[in-house]
Amino acid sequence: MSAEDRRAQIIESARRVFAEKGYAATRTREIAAEAGVNEAMLYRHFPSKEELFEASVLESIDAAMVRAMDNAKGISRDLAGSSAEIQDGMRRFFTDLADLAVDLGPLIGATAFGPDSPVRSKLVDRLDALFDVATSITVNGIPDLMKDEVDVRLGHEKIFGALWFAAEMARWTGRPFDREAVLDQMMLTIYEGLINLPEDEQPAPV
Repeated sequence: MSAEDRRAQIIESARRVFAEKGYAATRTREIAAEAGVNEAMLYRHFPSKEELFEASVLESIDAAMVRAMDNAKGISRDLAGSSAEIQDGMRRFFTDLADLAVDLGPLIGATAFGPDSPVRSKLVDRLDALFDVATSITVNGIPDLMKDEVDVRLGHEKIFGALWFAAEMARWTGRPFDREAVLDQMMLTIYEGLINLPEDEQPAPV
């Protein structure tokens, strides 16, 4: 196996172990065993557990941000177009967030909600930057369509939280995660809301 393939194997193994146990409880020997290598081999590729976390988790978030920026131009063009183009652009944008929730949800949860660790602040910084990108794309893309009372940044955090929880519920219960069905419901919520309030009865004229 080439050094590059071995490194990729270790990263994937680290991702699985971090997802199961969280950063604090994970031991490098467990990652080495999962990857089928000894610790000496693991340390030749990654001198510390923190560097392993950087490679297996934080770099994945960085890659998601790069994808979001690369997609931003096309999405921005769609958001300035017809109703159908706007809906297509929004769906593609939230598809990226859904994929991130599925791929990194267990790792984000294990790190953010587990015991405090030296990588938590790095994780928070990455997610903070990701939502800054999402907010910028939305605000610049559809300023005339946003309601004045909407907090765009908070809205994105709520949407990602819902996607993350839906993905985690599927994992916890052993059910498949139907991304398209989840996105259908998310789009319905964004465009139409959930509840039609009854109109208040007007008093009869005297």
